[in-house]
Amino acid sequence: MKVVILHDVFFFDEAVAAMKEVATVTIMRNASREALLAEIADADAMAVGPGTFVDRHLIDSAARLKLIARIGVGVDRIDLQAATERGVFVTNNPASTADTVSEFTVALLLGLAKNIPSADRAVKEGEWVAGKQRATYGNIELSGKTHGVVGMGEIGSRVAAVCKALGMKVLYFRRTRNAHLERLLGVEYAPFDKLIRESDTISIHTPLTDETRNLFDAPQFEAMKRTALLINQSRGQVVNEKALLRALKEGKIGGYATDVYEKEPPDPDSELIKLNNVIVAAHVGGLSREAGLRYSMNIADAVIAIAK
Repeated sequence: MKVVILHDVFFFDEAVAAMKEVATVTIMRNASREALLAEIADADAMAVGPGTFVDRHLIDSAARLKLIARIGVGVDRIDLQAATERGVFVTNNPASTADTVSEFTVALLLGLAKNIPSADRAVKEGEWVAGKQRATYGNIELSGKTHGVVGMGEIGSRVAAVCKALGMKVLYFRRTRNAHLERLLGVEYAPFDKLIRESDTISIHTPLTDETRNLFDAPQFEAMKRTALLINQSRGQVVNEKALLRALKEGKIGGYATDVYEKEPPDPDSELIKLNNVIVAAHVGGLSREAGLRYSMNIADAVIAIAK
């Protein structure tokens, strides 16, 4: 049995050792399409990250393929129809990164509310007084504010719990209400339109589907509070970046933080990522030592199950 770990996967040695008990393991360093096609031609399993789109051609090029294991949560970059037709198992890791992503979401929220990147630059650039003035007029308290969670799953529910602990009122929206979470966390269900109107801060945790693509577009930015802070921990395509840029420049919302983009990596000359009220990161919300070990071992377990 052969397992190929793609170039965009950070894999822990313990998991590699476990897989080597039942399979030959190849760790790719070459990101080219040609190298990938050659390597998976005789592969039984693939471990893939967010940077690779596993399309029909890739799947059909791996005649022995039995497993596509995604290190993260979403499977929007895997052709599920092609995998289904070939009888290839597809796995992901919805719980292994939940703590890490939720913590990162709150970090982005606090970064926006307290203008931490600006404060960091002020000290490093010798603008002590100017930095203090910007903080006086620009920083906000989260206690007493309303946070909206769009997508109340493993990650969204953890974010909601932290926001409640900060003294925030929490509204949430998902396709189906969850009365148990409402009682457990003290959160309130709200239709999407109400949530975006009433929330001071909003975090997005939905999968990318036809229904959620451009879920946040010009009409939504018009409806949001002009001081609202938006955090995207979903997929870049859930937010229309052109409409977002206009909203930020025209002061229709207060700020934006993300580590996901319509195109990854984003254009380094993008006007969006250079705005002072925008915080960006390199799709690292789900990455930590602890999460990495969990998802690595989960994939190893799936490989071992296939081998048996």
